[in-house]
Parts: sequence; structure tokens; C-alpha cells
Amino acid sequence: MKYFLTGCDKNTEWQLEWFLRNLRKNTDAKIILGDFGMSEEAREWCKDKFDFIVDVNAEGWFAKVEMMWMMKPCFGNGQYCWLDTDCQVMADPNGVFNYVEENKLTMVVDHPWTEGGSPWTPQGNCGPWYNTGVVAFEIKDLNLPIIFQNWRQEVRVEGKHRGDQEALYWLLNLGEMNRVMHISEAPHKYNVLRLDVLQERVPNKPVVMHWTGNKGKEEIRRQMK
Repeated sequence: MKYFLTGCDKNTEWQLEWFLRNLRKNTDAKIILGDFGMSEEAREWCKDKFDFIVDVNAEGWFAKVEMMWMMKPCFGNGQYCWLDTDCQVMADPNGVFNYVEENKLTMVVDHPWTEGGSPWTPQGNCGPWYNTGVVAFEIKDLNLPIIFQNWRQEVRVEGKHRGDQEALYWLLNLGEMNRVMHISEAPHKYNVLRLDVLQERVPNKPVVMHWTGNKGKEEIRRQMK
């Protein structure tokens, strides 16, 4: 079984209708929504729009990792792909599952941060950044990829990391072989960032456009008009 996941709180729930319309148009896979603290009105709207809704007892950026962790007890074996709600699915996203490997996270290189660095985190020398807006993985024999245990613990350390992407980058930089052991790279077209557009780095036929940051929100609102 294949699933797509997303989640939001009351601050980002306004993106759900736009997000879901684009995703439903391009896949028949089951879609799971994580409630990170949505309004009652939004929760009610979602009841017959998503295949499943799960309550996630976590806050902010870190609720994403907690929700992915919850797929083991809630749904069991299968292939899963997390998508941030600011991701615009433009074509069939199921191809990302072709790059899923046992016991690894499947992700796309964050080219802007790999080349230019993060504004908040010192640049390491063990390999690229990976953008956590799209994360695919497999639960097999009721086992999650091993790195989830450390990632989940790391995001729970209060005040240590700005977000889940920074926490994962920190973990990967603990050893030169960590990227080989824990990451399977998917092609760029599965997570094309807003900065990729500005820096003229857009691959042919993007599958997922990821409208990050405040300027990305402006683009989403423009499309919703």
C-alpha cells in the first residue's frame, strides 16, 4: 500500500484546499492528514476530503517527524511519502516510490542550501543538504528506517535546532558514511524549490514545486484566487 502524508496547524490550514486539489488530480493513492492543532472549522472541512486524519501531539516544524513516526503503529507496513502543504503537485508523484530503499529516507538534494549554505546552520563538509519538504520511506516487517529514532529524539531537544531539516543535517554530519547509509536520493523534479526557480535551476517537467517561505506563500495565494 502507498500513502501520501501531510499535516498542518491553524497557521497553515489555509493551504489545504489548494494542496489537496493538486494532489488528488495526480494520484489515486490514499492521503493521510495530520492534525497539528487545526481549527475546528478546518478539521470539519477535512473529514470527507482526506482518507484518514490522525491527531499528532507535537508542535511546529517537529510535528512532521512525529507524524511519520506514527505511521508504524497507525498503518503498519507500506510505502509513505510526506509532502509539506506548500508543495504543489504538478504531475503523478507516485514515481518517487521507485527510489525508496529499505531502511533509508528518500529525499531530494536542497541545491540552494548545499551551494550557498543555510542562514541558520553552519555548513558541514560531509555532503549535501536534503530538503525535508518531500520525504519518502518504507515500513517493512513493521520496521521504520533506523535514522527515524535519532531524528525523532533530536527534534525534541528544545532550542537546539531551528527545524527538522537542520536536525537531520546535523545527524548526517556526525559521520562521513551517514548519507550513504541513511539516504536514497530522488531526482530533483520531485522537490523543486522556490529558490531553484530564482536561481534558474528548474529541471525538465517538475513533479513537485515547493513554494517555500513568505514569498512562496504569496505565490500560493495568487494561485488560489
